[in-house]
Amino acid sequence: MDARFAPGDAVQTPYGKGVVHAVRNNGQLLVLIQQRTLVVEAATATAVAPRRRLAQPATDGPRAADPQRHAPSEVDLHGLRVDEALACIDGALDAALLAGHAELRFIHGRSGGRLRGALHERLRAIGAVRGLRLDPRNPGVTIVSL
Repeated sequence: MDARFAPGDAVQTPYGKGVVHAVRNNGQLLVLIQQRTLVVEAATATAVAPRRRLAQPATDGPRAADPQRHAPSEVDLHGLRVDEALACIDGALDAALLAGHAELRFIHGRSGGRLRGALHERLRAIGAVRGLRLDPRNPGVTIVSL
């Protein structure tokens, strides 16, 4: 496991800036870059110093009350093990609920098998999930109503 990185760290990768979602034992990082989750070699990533924000007065409106407004509405689970995907699901649901999203899409692939089964089982056990269905245009995607 690469001790230089931890989940939540901002990193620069060959594919752009992103946030570390998980650190794998084989020297790889699971990085969220522009609403896509990619597996990146830890050796190719560098830590990015967090930006310092100037204090700004709060303004009226939904953005002032809700800083989590930019939660992704689609999560790609391709290439994840079931335990990694379940951790990713929980985080994505939390962020989507805080952002006030009505729907969240999980991409698991058409031959989802164990991954799709574990996803549906977990989603059925969560009280905040109002319903779930496969996308009629793409059976490799599960649409979750929040």
